[in-house]
Amino acid sequence: MKTKIIATIGPATLNKDIFNRLIDAGVDYIRINSAYGDYNQYDQILNNLKNHPRAKQIKTIFDIKSPTVLDYFTKNKLDIIAISFTESANQIKKIKQLAPKSQIISKIESKNGLKNFCQILPETWGVMVARGDLEKAVSLEKVPCLQKGICQQAIAQNKFLVVATEMLLTMVNEDNPTLAEASDIANAIFDKVSAVMLSEETAIGKYPTKSVQWMKKIVKSTEECVYDSCSLISW
Repeated sequence: MKTKIIATIGPATLNKDIFNRLIDAGVDYIRINSAYGDYNQYDQILNNLKNHPRAKQIKTIFDIKSPTVLDYFTKNKLDIIAISFTESANQIKKIKQLAPKSQIISKIESKNGLKNFCQILPETWGVMVARGDLEKAVSLEKVPCLQKGICQQAIAQNKFLVVATEMLLTMVNEDNPTLAEASDIANAIFDKVSAVMLSEETAIGKYPTKSVQWMKKIVKSTEECVYDSCSLISW
């Protein structure tokens, strides 16, 4: 599949067997959110990954709220830093000075992030449309249009592009997604994103592996979709 799947690892997926099933279901990137858990938990996650047969194929995203945790990123030679509430180009430059070999994803989730997006974009390796906090900043009905705009500009500059938050939120408690969630994922893929992300679904949800399986199924079906023909029924 062209579109990659990011899974956030948390209490629901710390167990080695569950972690392995999650990776086997089709995960391409794991995300460690440093806003939760502790270094012992992160060590457990990285040890689980190290012992998985696909370890070298899976990249790790380390989500940070402040530079104080960058020593852990550097010490463990992780792959990607995601900067929460990226609001300026200078913010990215400071992280680059502290971790010069890192790839950086800027999370756009505030009014300042939107205001300064044109200055942020050239400085960053990747962009994440972090819709949860973005919704709180601008109100729900504006998020779809903002998502389109962020996606278009990021793609135009060949950035690694992620759409995140509530993609399969129903599956925190239910074993099947809704049609609206399937359409949301498909819409992101039609926007040509690089990856779609699972957060609560795999961090604290009851059905983490099924969430990945459903995500993969929807991604695959959407990428194979042909909708510019009169003969729509081709399966």
